[in-house]
Amino acid sequence: MDSAQRDLQDVAASIRAELRREAEEAEREAAVAAGMRRSLADVAGELMAHGDTVAIDAAGHHFAGQLAAAGADVVTLASGSLRVDIALGAVSSLRVLERARTGGLAPLPGSPSTLRARLNELQLSGQEVEVGVTAAEEQLTGRVALVGSDHVAIGEEVGPEWFVPLNRLAFLRIHDPEG
Repeated sequence: MDSAQRDLQDVAASIRAELRREAEEAEREAAVAAGMRRSLADVAGELMAHGDTVAIDAAGHHFAGQLAAAGADVVTLASGSLRVDIALGAVSSLRVLERARTGGLAPLPGSPSTLRARLNELQLSGQEVEVGVTAAEEQLTGRVALVGSDHVAIGEEVGPEWFVPLNRLAFLRIHDPEG
């Protein structure tokens, strides 16, 4: 092989290496751009699908476990008889405690996609619930009496005791006796 042919092969190899570097850089930039478009609900859905163990802080409370559902504005942690629905708007942090090595989870059957839908379910069921409110030191306990246009009434239908603005609602903790 003469010198000119070797030079051409070296140039071709150099061009292929440069194209490979450019393709890798474009892939990294695409991943960053995709990450910038993700919402917290998207992240929660991915963590649920992976089966990762997460920790969520909301309204001064700490919850840990696997996500059982992820909706547009709510995530659900379920463990045995305990279920906690957490409003994404009240989350102060969401972090991965342990990456799942295998598996992942499908959403709970019939999981509501919004906090309002979950509140409507609880109103219909009459189930008692602990309600966490942002900037409040204590939770409220009672039944969801009514879901209004911008608030939820907790207590009895004939005389609710508390009225909580939906944008201040942080979490709903439910103990399922059948769980």
